[in-house]
Amino acid sequence: MFNISTLKTALTGYIGFRELDDTTIGTVATALRSSVSGMYFDDFHPLLRTDNLYYAAPEEITFNTWLQNQLDSSVAMLFNRLATNKKLSGSTRSIFANKQIFLGSGNLSDTITKSGRLVGLSIKPRNINNIQVVLDQIGFHFSSIQLGFTIYLWHSSHIGTVDSQLITTATASTFDWKSLGFALDYVNYAQDFDAGGTWFIGYFENDITGNAIRKRYDFQTGPCVSCKGSEDNYNRFELWSKYVDIMPFYVISSKLSGTNLPLLDDMVYDETTNFGLNLSLTVKPDVTELITNNLSLITYPLGKQFAADMLNYMLVNPAVRVNPSRVNASQAVIAYELSGDRTSNKKGLFVEAEQAVNALAEDLSDLSAALPKNKPSGIRIGAI
Repeated sequence: MFNISTLKTALTGYIGFRELDDTTIGTVATALRSSVSGMYFDDFHPLLRTDNLYYAAPEEITFNTWLQNQLDSSVAMLFNRLATNKKLSGSTRSIFANKQIFLGSGNLSDTITKSGRLVGLSIKPRNINNIQVVLDQIGFHFSSIQLGFTIYLWHSSHIGTVDSQLITTATASTFDWKSLGFALDYVNYAQDFDAGGTWFIGYFENDITGNAIRKRYDFQTGPCVSCKGSEDNYNRFELWSKYVDIMPFYVISSKLSGTNLPLLDDMVYDETTNFGLNLSLTVKPDVTELITNNLSLITYPLGKQFAADMLNYMLVNPAVRVNPSRVNASQAVIAYELSGDRTSNKKGLFVEAEQAVNALAEDLSDLSAALPKNKPSGIRIGAI
């Protein structure tokens, strides 16, 4: 549902930390002093003055590193709470999970002659649904046992590989499934994956023993609707093609440059073969981009979450940077600020943070086209 690493990057510098009053003890990093929102964390509670935070930090870690870690932790806590919120909990469930793109294997005599190419599958997540595609498993069908070759993952916005995995198989001429867990985001700001790009997963023919066994499958139009025994595969195609475009590709050897992603213009698409590959996919909602485009909604909830987290830290971790001239709040005062007082109807930070999370969940549920009430109808999407 959320890409936490992307959100940590997007929210660093959105709410700022003011410079230390006593600059002789140090300075706050520029990225942490930045405040795109115009708000600072001590606006959410006076005990979040940067000097107070400094004296609460452990001495064995640099203050700026600790401050960044605490902010990242609060961002993760905020969005983990959102993921379990009743208003949004339905959107955390997968649209479908661990679904093979087709069933059945090719004819054992229908092998693909190797010619030193890069071959594989291109995968383009649809942006209309704010989704993330996860490659849970990859299936291989080769004529020989593979003692070790590498499957690579690329993204169209990067030259080098994004990920890779060494593959060995135990049997020949049967499908062999391997776990992957590659997450294919529509956009990922933390790792500089541009929105709307295409993912590629594949192998180099020179790296395999024997040959790939072809599965004759039309990735562009899908299986035959009326053909005997094709109903299951047709229904599978109708499901996954709403959310992702998948197309086999190859690149001839003369256009290759090591393991780098070849030029997109050098890729040849062949919709009727699979190069011995099958995929098992999970598709689930991902509203990360929607959130990064509406960060103003996050300002108050994150401020209250960070305030609650930091005061709770101060409560259970006595200050370790001793300075006799400073007067820090007592544990009783901090506990009062966190829990409030029913007799005086004072809300504590724990309650304020919870109310802010609930309000944010309401806002996001209205905005997101990925939530169950707004899921798209079964529109057929063509190939790349």
